[in-house]
Amino acid sequence: MNTMFNISQRFVYLKDMTGVIDFDKINDKWPSLVWTKNVDNQVTVDKFLFDSPEFADIKQACVDECKTYLNNSLNIADYYTDLKMTNSWGNVTFPGEQHHEHMHPFSVVSGVLYLDNNPSNLKLYVESSLPEVPHFITRKKTFVSLESLCRDTGVDAAGNLNLKNHLVLFLSNFHHWVERDENGVLPRRSIAFNTYWQGKTGQKDDYLGSFDY
Repeated sequence: MNTMFNISQRFVYLKDMTGVIDFDKINDKWPSLVWTKNVDNQVTVDKFLFDSPEFADIKQACVDECKTYLNNSLNIADYYTDLKMTNSWGNVTFPGEQHHEHMHPFSVVSGVLYLDNNPSNLKLYVESSLPEVPHFITRKKTFVSLESLCRDTGVDAAGNLNLKNHLVLFLSNFHHWVERDENGVLPRRSIAFNTYWQGKTGQKDDYLGSFDY
């Protein structure tokens, strides 16, 4: 299943990476990972997980999808040279835990790779846009879940193994969080990563941009 969600111009990209990357490499590595406490879940001590030579192909595949996301959603293929992955780490959220609301500064596109057939994968909430009504509503953050996006667009998430082996991408300045799942059975396992520009960026006709003329 490959699809693009448009949350009032806040694009969320969902890509099935089965057959694109070797998830056995990640699962074989998982038991040896060292963990530390996050706010209300656990993350790996290693924040550069995909920098290991054994994951070079997985790292490149994720970066390629990030560029696809940027080029197809924002149409900016001509505005930058390249993109690179800056860090990557594992997450585990056990039943009854949550992943606190946050965003990723100093990053362009952020991604999450789901490793299991787990309904909790759909508990990810991404910031959406609340239109301002003049002189009436104060600006505030609103969120929408992957579960709602799939349901509203007719995507059968359960039939797609609850997004196992799927990659979710969004712009890094979107606040996001994972809902507490009191009735869950399995720990929610994922790999997250951030990216940043590599080379030059900016519009070529903008004299404040970084491209040469």
